[in-house]
Amino acid sequence: MDELQPRDVVSEAIFNEMKKTNTPYVYLDISFLNEEYLKNRFYTIYNKCLEKGTDITKEPIKVSPAQHYFMGGIKVDLNSKTSMKNLYAVGETACTGIHGANRLASNSLLEGLVFSKRAAQNINENVDKFNLTKVDIDEMYTSREEIEEENRRIVVNAIKDKGGVIDD
Repeated sequence: MDELQPRDVVSEAIFNEMKKTNTPYVYLDISFLNEEYLKNRFYTIYNKCLEKGTDITKEPIKVSPAQHYFMGGIKVDLNSKTSMKNLYAVGETACTGIHGANRLASNSLLEGLVFSKRAAQNINENVDKFNLTKVDIDEMYTSREEIEEENRRIVVNAIKDKGGVIDD
């Protein structure tokens, strides 16, 4: 495998190799690189691996692919508007579609900046159309315990309604 392939290609190849060999990782060997270069350029990785018993200057590292970015689930338009009235979504929660199947490095920052600015402009242009009411922040305060209890109640009711023996 050419290690200079895009990361999605390398990740897929690693995943397929792990599946084929039924192992939870593959080995990445960078021990052929200059020891001082490795220690300085990859200071954190070097020290973390050393902590775990692997000297990357002398032996291969166990690696496996992992998701480090979520390309959203809430579909939005070009102004970050969702299908719900007056609700906007930006960043990793939003699915803008601009990345296709493979987000390029650093594009998530650009996406966040562009789409948050578009959302802010759209909100600013349409704020008079929103049916906003003034809310006293003290009246809104809910303790963590109250939130957790409400979440627990919602989950229990959902399980009772949809997770039982009889499925409608």
